[in-house]
Parts: sequence; structure tokens; C-alpha cells
Amino acid sequence: MQINWFRRKQTPGEAEQDRHEEPEEELEEDEFEEEEEEDDYEPETEREEILERAYAWGAEWSQTPAFEALSTEEKDEAEYVTQSFAEYMYTYHDVTPEEWNVQDMEACCLETLPRKISADENYFRAIAPVLASFFRFLGETGRLCNASKMADRIRNIAHQVVRESQDPRNWGFAKAFVMKAQAAGVDLTNEAEMNAFTARYNEQIMAESDLPDFGFSPPAIVSESLPYERPGLKVGRNDPCPCGSGKKYKKCCGNT
Repeated sequence: MQINWFRRKQTPGEAEQDRHEEPEEELEEDEFEEEEEEDDYEPETEREEILERAYAWGAEWSQTPAFEALSTEEKDEAEYVTQSFAEYMYTYHDVTPEEWNVQDMEACCLETLPRKISADENYFRAIAPVLASFFRFLGETGRLCNASKMADRIRNIAHQVVRESQDPRNWGFAKAFVMKAQAAGVDLTNEAEMNAFTARYNEQIMAESDLPDFGFSPPAIVSESLPYERPGLKVGRNDPCPCGSGKKYKKCCGNT
């Protein structure tokens, strides 16, 4: 039985919502100006186009026997793997999908994704088989020149990808905080729980530091508005953002 990992975005209700956006709540003047600036920001527009293009390629790939050959767990992770890879290759390595290459792919999968993505081990185990299949599909359809070399290389470093992702020494500050919160049983979508954990975390950091006490409270070491990164649960780019802003995920925390 095929698991269609694009079904959520393609449901008639959401397709209709995309065609006829519901009116948003009235914004304050400065918030309205900020959204206008975001819409006019050219690199952001290119980023959205890249993600939509990669998504369309993935939708086509998901109907092939190659996708069907993936395990159920790999299919479950496939959308997030391909979308996050496309986004971070562009954002951190300045490479569009048509320019994907072995060197940047390896750097992204061994350094950038382990440092930035707060996901469980299933996500990182799925990276190699999912991307290898996706690359070969892109090669067969004439969209990627180095497809076979990239597929072979990601397969060869599969265990290294998982190993790097599980080593806390490779985590960025925000990911380390999110992983600590998750390990403590904090609901990352609950603002009150996150704020409480942030306060405790800051207190612990200050208690362990050698900073002198000057009689005032230092600024928070961890911001209460840290970027939301998926800790295993899946949030579609067109779903409401789990931070509670009321915006779509791709226009809010998914835009970090």
C-alpha cells in the first residue's frame, strides 16, 4: 500500500484554501509593513520558489516504483528530508537544486543538517536511502547531472550522517536547547512550558558560569522565541505554525 506523503497538501479543502485565502486578522500598521517587506524580499522569493520546485519534483517521484521500494519509515520521513535538504542547500551552501553536487551535498548532510535540524534519529537514518532514491529519479528525468555520483556518495556516508547527528558536540546552540527541552519532556508547541523551561535553563547556565554577580539580572541566554525545529513531529509548510501565531508554518517559524 502506497503512503502518499503529499496527501496532506493536496486535499481538496487545503487546495481550496490555497486558491481562496481566508482573510487574516487585522494587523497593526508596523506588522503590516513588516509583512510587506518580507513579500518584497527577493532572496526569500527565490527560496520559496526552490522549495515549491523541490516539492513538485517530490510529488512526481512519490508516484514511482522507486519511491514505493522505500520502507514505510523512510516514506514517512521523505517529505521532510527532501524539503529540508533543498532549503539548507540553498540557505547555507548557496546551491539551487539544479546545481546540487557531491561536495556541497556531503557538507550539508554531515555538518549543516546535524547542526541545525532538531529531529529524532529516524529522520537522519532516512536521509541516505531517501536522498539516494530522489537523486536517481532526478537524474532519470534529466533534472540533475551528477545524480548517480550523489546517490552513491550519500549511501556511502549513511552511517556517518547518523553518527554526526547524534553527537551533541556537533549541535548548534538552538538545537542543543531544543534537544534538552525534548529530553526533559517539554511540549515544544506549548508556549507556557517552553517559557518555563527557558527560565530554568538560563538559571542553570548562570549557576554553572563564572560570571560575577553585579546585582542585576543578566539578559536571557536563551531567547523565548527560539526558531522552532521539528523534534520528530511533522508540520506541513502550509499547516498552522505550532508557535500559535496563526500564520502558516512556511511564513512563520518555518522561515527561520
